[in-house]
Amino acid sequence: MNFLIVLYGGWLALSRLRRLVLLFPVLCLFTPKGLGLIDVPALPYLSVNRALVLVMLGAYALQAMANGWRLKRSAFPFSGPFGLMAVGYLCTWALNPARWSSDTVTGAMEFIEVFLPCYLVFRFCDSPAAARRTLRYFYLVAVAVSLYGTLAYFAHANPYFDYLQHTTPTGRVLAKDYSDSVRGMRAVGTLSHPITYGAFQVYAFIVGIFLHRDRRHAGRVALFLAMQLVLFVGIVVTNSRTPLIFLLLSICVFVILASSKDRLFFAQVGAVALAVVCLAGLEYVERFADFVASTFSNDAAASRNGSSLVMRLGQMAVAWSFFVQSPLFGNGITMSRDIVASGKYPDFYNAESALFQWMIDLGLIGLTSFVWLFGRIYASARQRIGDRTRYAAINAMVTGYILFVLATGVLETMQLFLVLIALLLVASRPEVGRIDPDRTQTRQRAPARTGCAASPAPRRPGGVRRDKP
Repeated sequence: MNFLIVLYGGWLALSRLRRLVLLFPVLCLFTPKGLGLIDVPALPYLSVNRALVLVMLGAYALQAMANGWRLKRSAFPFSGPFGLMAVGYLCTWALNPARWSSDTVTGAMEFIEVFLPCYLVFRFCDSPAAARRTLRYFYLVAVAVSLYGTLAYFAHANPYFDYLQHTTPTGRVLAKDYSDSVRGMRAVGTLSHPITYGAFQVYAFIVGIFLHRDRRHAGRVALFLAMQLVLFVGIVVTNSRTPLIFLLLSICVFVILASSKDRLFFAQVGAVALAVVCLAGLEYVERFADFVASTFSNDAAASRNGSSLVMRLGQMAVAWSFFVQSPLFGNGITMSRDIVASGKYPDFYNAESALFQWMIDLGLIGLTSFVWLFGRIYASARQRIGDRTRYAAINAMVTGYILFVLATGVLETMQLFLVLIALLLVASRPEVGRIDPDRTQTRQRAPARTGCAASPAPRRPGGVRRDKP
C-alpha cells in the first residue's frame, strides 16, 4: 500500500501538480512519520510522507526547467523567515563537520518538509474558493479519522496502527500508543503518536469554526456541533494534556477576538454543553480539570516522561548548558536527538519543547527564524483579512500552536500546521471576480438590444453639441 500511495502521488505530480498539492493535507492524516517506505539499516529512513514531498519537489523542478527557470511571482509572505531558517540550517551544518554524516540528510529534509508544501500552496492555490473546498475536504476526512480513532480506542483494536508498526522493522521510528504506560492505552487513530493525533484534531476543530458561517439553519448547526463533538471526544481519548491545552487556549483566543454575534453563539453552545455534562455527572468535569491541571503538578505520576513543568525546568537547564557552548549557530542539527539517545542526562528524557530543541540544534539564528515566522503569520492575518471571524480563527490556531510546541515539541505537526495556515490565508482573501480553475464557468452574454439605438448627436469643432430639433 505504501508504494501505491507514492506511485499515485507521482502520477498526480507529473500530470497535475496542483491537484497533489491540494490533496496533501488529506494525505497527511494517513501518512505519519511512522509509515515507512524504505527502512533498511544501510540507508536513511524514508517515510511515505517524505517520499511525497520529494515527488512534489522533483515535479516542481521539472516544471521550472521546462519554463527556463522563469517562475511567476507568487504572494508568498514567509520568504524572509524561511530564508533566515535556511541560513541557520546551512551555518549549523557547515560549522559542525564532525556531524556531517548524520546532519546532511536530516537537515535538508527537515527544512524541505516544512517549507515546500507551504510554499506550493501559495504557488498553486490562488483561488479562495479552491482553498475553502480543500479545507472542507480536510475537515470531513479528519472527522471520519477521529471517529475511527475513538472506536478503535474503545474496541482496543486498531488495524491501521498495527500496520504502521510493521513498516519500520529497524525500530528507528516507532509507532507508540503507550499501552504499557502509567496512563494506559491512548488513541492514535491513523497516526503514529497520540500527541500528534490530538494536534491534528485540534487543527480540524479550528478549521470547522473557520468554515461554519451558516447559523440560521438548525439542521446545519446541529450537524456542525455533532462533528465538532466527534473531534472533541477524539482529542480527549488521546489521554494527552497538551492537545487539550492547545484546544482550550485556541477557543479562549477565538472568543476574545470574535464578533459579539460569534461570542453569543459559542456562549449558548457552552451553556448547553455544561448543562449536559452536569446532568451526566460532575465527577467527569472534576477528572478533566485534574487531568489538565496535572501539567503544573509536582506529582511523580504527572511528571512521568517529562510531562510536567518541574521536569521541563530540568530540561531547560540541560538545554541552556549546551546553548551557551554555541549560542549563535547551535551544536548540530541532530544534537538534541543524540543527547536523548545517550541517556547521560536523565532530566532530558526527551526534547519536550521546541524551544529546547532549537536552542541546542540551531542556536539563536534558528530560534530567531521561527519567532519571525510566527510573527509573519500574525502580520499576514492582520493585513490581509477583513473578516473578523476568520481573523479570530487564524489567530486562535497560531496562538494555541505556539503554546503546544513550547510545551511538547514539534513532533510532526509543523508541516501540516503551515499548510493549513496557508490555505486559511488564501481562503480569507476577498473574491475579485476570478474564475476558479477547478470549475468550468461560462460567462453569460448580455442580451442583444432590440431596435436601433439613437446615435449621439454630432459635435461642432468647438466642442458644443448640436441638438436636433
